Order: sequence, then structure tokens, then C-alpha cells
Amino acid sequence: MRKISIAIIVSLLAAFVAPAQKPVRILSLNNSLIEVNGQTAMFNAMAAADGLDMRWDKRTQLGRTLLFHYNDELSKALVASQPWDIIILQEQSSLPRTMPETLLESVKLWKKFIMANCPNPQAEIIIPMNWAYSGEWERFKEDSQALHKSFMNVARDIPGVRVCPVGDAVADVFERGGAAAAGLLYNDYCHPSLRASYLAACMEYGMITGRDPATITFVPDGLDRAVAKEMRELASRFTPWRK
Repeated sequence: MRKISIAIIVSLLAAFVAPAQKPVRILSLNNSLIEVNGQTAMFNAMAAADGLDMRWDKRTQLGRTLLFHYNDELSKALVASQPWDIIILQEQSSLPRTMPETLLESVKLWKKFIMANCPNPQAEIIIPMNWAYSGEWERFKEDSQALHKSFMNVARDIPGVRVCPVGDAVADVFERGGAAAAGLLYNDYCHPSLRASYLAACMEYGMITGRDPATITFVPDGLDRAVAKEMRELASRFTPWRK
């Protein structure tokens, strides 16, 4: 009788044990917009703080485009190397505004390659929206709108591609606080400051995990905690994090 009771208890406990978490593996093909300030390391630290088995790996080619990555054998080999869950395609800073058709065609090429060569042909593709250049404040709103349109057209025309609207969040900072506020998001004319890289990492994290970026606990060294909170709240408003 005692043995039967123990067996029943064990089976009941097993029924309430959550299944083992499936690791989530992420690859980005990117340039300096993600490389600066270690955005991938921030993301991995966020996941570790939440106890999630997630890792973001990257192939960085400074100043390069998605088409350059497409013509690079190592970038293609990495895509084909394992069944990635998420593949992030990050375009050169100004190209989506000046050559939107090239962005569209480049993502189409990568979509076809992933479907034909990645061990997980259904890997989700995320394209982070670029932001307008600092210093060109008189045309900042116009350039931000052009970037928004370019990225939304890609998501509209290519099934399975999602946009992480980082550029929209930056444009909102300019709309509410002008050049003084938006300027704090830049290290130079196009590269993100630490707070902007944290904002982008929070937005990617929200999209991939389905969690509200406002609940993120990790803050990188060198970033004021009040500023970090402001960036998380901004990310929460602009990230399509609800799955």
C-alpha cells in the first residue's frame, strides 16, 4: 500500500513538472549598428537573468550590406550550420532610405537561401528598422518616415519577415524631445550610444521572447539605471512583444 501511494505521488508530481525548455538559437548577419556597444551580449545577459536558454550569435562585417553578406561564403555557411530559430538581418544604415528596392531584394534573396539551406527552413526572420542620421535634424522626420515605409514594405511583401521598429522608437524621441533628446541616442552621425543599443536589445528581446521589455532586469555597466528604465518603457511601447 505504501509503495502504491509513493508511486501515485511521484506520478502526480511529474504531471506538474514543466517540460524541459527548448534552447533558442539566434544568428544575426550585421554590421556596426549591432556590433557597437555589444548589443548581442546585452541580449544574452537579459536571457540569463531571466533563466532562459537563449543565445544570440553573430557574423559582423563592418560597414557592409545584406547583399555583401549574401555574397560571402562564411555568412552563408553560418546560416546553413545549424537549425537557427531566429535569423536577424541588419542592413547598412542609409541603404533602406536611399535604395529601398535593394533592401527588399536582399531580404528576398536571404529568405530563399534560408528556406533552401538552413536546417530549420522555417526560421523566423527579423529585420531591425534603421534610424535617421543625427545632425540632419531639419529632415529627420522625413527620413524616419522613409525608413519606416521601406521596412514595412519588406514585411508586407515577404511572408514570415517581422520588423523590429527601433527606428520608430528613435523617431518618437525626436518628436517628443527634439534634437537635444534624440542626440543622446547617438555616438556620432549614425552609430548608437549605449542607451540606444540597450533600447534595441530590449526591443529584440521583447519580440523574441514575447515578454514585455519593461520587465527586463539586466542593466549594462555604464548605463544609468533611470535612463535604462526610460529605454525599457520606450521599448515596451514600440515593440510588438505580445505573441
